[in-house]
Amino acid sequence: MENFLIPSPLVSKLERGVRFGFKRMGRSLNMITRQMGFILLVISLLMGICNGAEEDIYKIVILGNVKTEEGVIRGAIKSQEGSPFSVERVREDLRSIFDLGYFTDVQVDIKSTPQGKEVIFIMVEKPSLKEILITGNEKVKLEDIKEKMILTPRSILNLEKVKESSEQIRKLYFSKGYYGVKVEHKVNYLETNEAVVTFAISEGPKGHIRKIVFKGNKNIKSSNLKKVMTTKQRNIFSIITKTGTLDEDVFKNDLQLLNAYYIDQGFIEAKISEPRIDLSNPKKIRVEIEIVEGPQYHVEDIDFKGDLLTTKEDLFKGLKMKRNDVYSTTAIRRDVNALTEKFANQGYAYVEVNPETNVDNKNLLVNITYDIEKKKQVSFEKIQIVGNSKTRDKVIRRELRVAEGELYSAADMNKSRDRLKRTGFFKEVDFTTSRGSTEEKINLDIKVEEAPTGAISFGIGYSSLENVVGSASISDRNLFGYGYHGVLKFSLGAETRNFRLGFTDPYFLGYPLSAGIDLYHEDVEVFDTYSYKITGGDLKFGKELTDKIRIDLMYKLENIDVYDVARTASTYIKEQKGKKTTSAISISPSIDTRDDYFNPRKGSRHSLLVQNAGGILGGDNYFVKVTGETSWFFPLPLNTTLNLRAKAGMISPYGGKKLPIYEKFFIGGIQTVRGFEYGRAGPIDEKGEPSGAEKMVAFNAEWIFTLSREIGLRGALFFDVGKGFDKLRDQSQRVLDPNTNRILTRPGKGLFPLKFGAGPGIRWFSPFGPIHIDIGFNLNPKKGEKGNVIEFTAGTVY
Repeated sequence: MENFLIPSPLVSKLERGVRFGFKRMGRSLNMITRQMGFILLVISLLMGICNGAEEDIYKIVILGNVKTEEGVIRGAIKSQEGSPFSVERVREDLRSIFDLGYFTDVQVDIKSTPQGKEVIFIMVEKPSLKEILITGNEKVKLEDIKEKMILTPRSILNLEKVKESSEQIRKLYFSKGYYGVKVEHKVNYLETNEAVVTFAISEGPKGHIRKIVFKGNKNIKSSNLKKVMTTKQRNIFSIITKTGTLDEDVFKNDLQLLNAYYIDQGFIEAKISEPRIDLSNPKKIRVEIEIVEGPQYHVEDIDFKGDLLTTKEDLFKGLKMKRNDVYSTTAIRRDVNALTEKFANQGYAYVEVNPETNVDNKNLLVNITYDIEKKKQVSFEKIQIVGNSKTRDKVIRRELRVAEGELYSAADMNKSRDRLKRTGFFKEVDFTTSRGSTEEKINLDIKVEEAPTGAISFGIGYSSLENVVGSASISDRNLFGYGYHGVLKFSLGAETRNFRLGFTDPYFLGYPLSAGIDLYHEDVEVFDTYSYKITGGDLKFGKELTDKIRIDLMYKLENIDVYDVARTASTYIKEQKGKKTTSAISISPSIDTRDDYFNPRKGSRHSLLVQNAGGILGGDNYFVKVTGETSWFFPLPLNTTLNLRAKAGMISPYGGKKLPIYEKFFIGGIQTVRGFEYGRAGPIDEKGEPSGAEKMVAFNAEWIFTLSREIGLRGALFFDVGKGFDKLRDQSQRVLDPNTNRILTRPGKGLFPLKFGAGPGIRWFSPFGPIHIDIGFNLNPKKGEKGNVIEFTAGTVY
């Protein structure tokens, strides 16, 4: 029986031949002894190879592993018991075992037995990590530091990971503004083949970026370059925005963004040098970025080749970039997308548009050629919907602008996705495509996540107008999964008793026409000198003319009773006393281009309402009422939104009838001009009671920002201006009170002076229901007007 020892790590030793037989041979051996040992070992190895070339492996033994599972080691080797013995394979096994990273030394002992070769792998394990100690951290939480570390207790010690963890700790402190931080690590080896790693942190003072300086930027202002970067200088808003700190990873990405920005401005040779960071004062660091701009390039010619499908002139119409424009990669990407969509809308779902550029360095010009490969025209084979456990398939399919068998269209897919989102039935809507049964077929997979659309609520709400209001309601915007909208609601307060029952079918009898009915009763007692109650109902119909434009038609019939008219009420209010009927029809076109139905950031919504009561419709009240509204949303930095709204209206009686007070405009409050009580931003009679206005204008500007994304809390700052009025100009008048024979002053009912309000607000969809709080300040309070009004609504009355 022969045996021989192959020392390790054999990963390198066997590749270069066996050097010597013992790993820890003493330095006292001379050169001759080493050479003799080497020759003898090689001869022994060759003899073993020759004698065992035809033998099988009888047994494989693993020795020396204490913490490492034997199965892990066996899984790394290719040699198997019963398979032919191969020195080459054993050499690969040694490399594989060593590459596991768990051992400091791996050797193999091969013995010949009557049954075959016995292969014994002998290994020395690396120490395991018994404990990780972190000292000196006072400003950064221990949990935050541990999250950045790639070491874990009871794992095999890896010195590279120790160094990397030390660097990650330094980067963490750096990102939090501790630019003078020092992190040292120490490894203590124990007799139990374990180790303890200690990270000693010297935090130093916290600092910030005092200044970011650009050098060499002759054509682009430093202020524009700073806008490109995520890294910012410290400013007065840094306490809120957390800017002013230097995160190395973020800063590296900023340098790439700067380079891309220069190329996008036509400086295709621009170079951003390695920045200089002055840490001499860790409290106030200075960042200097040197730029070599190079010349600016322009576009000389734009051309097309490949599958054009139409004339080049037609393709040019869809491009934003023109000849002689500054070269811009953003414009090229935009034009590639436009060309891709143009072809995709004709069924070429897999079209490829590749921009080829030819740079003329001498004349600083770039020629662009769009190479178009349309590939095969495809049509929708199957449209499959998943995730709709409640909503019926037909409710989803009727919103789609694509159908099975039709040609593929990217634009119609986008419209379909938007329409599904706007229903309010789904939290998420995802469209994906896959290859159909042939190359000319494509499948559309629609995955939806349904949102809760039904609600049953009982509770108490509060509003500054109604005071405490007890309410109960049951509603569903997707009743029975058919898209019906049903509501049953009533509220009882100190001054209101309201009831409403409504039902709307957005696709009446399967046609793209909405139809609905409402029955309601309102009892209003918010005024000092009179009260009124309305009992009625309405029928309404609506139709979408386009994806953004719709028109609605409504007929309403109401019985109104004005009662509890005080003896001290004005003559006009006394004339309103009694029961009357209103029979009115209205038409309302609207345009909605908002990007999100519930939380828009861009787009607009416009509507016009024209209503006629009386005349051929009958009833006691004859009037024409017109109101128009517009609302615009603009996205701003820091994920904020600017909302600008305007509203105007007028009402006029005809047929010799007097205008009913409950149809007038009462300006003031949360819906019009905040900072004024309901009706107080309009005409006031001689008794000091709001008398309503025949005309109104209101403008609202609101800046909306996120306070907490996790709980859906948003803040707002608003400015309102407007007024209810009867005439453009009207002066105050002195009138005789017939009840007291006293001379009273009736305020003017003109437009000027306007009413101004401003203040902060809170919008929160809380677990208890929506909450809306506005603190409106009257910017120019007159006699009898409050300086501020808090508008607060909560619970189901919101």
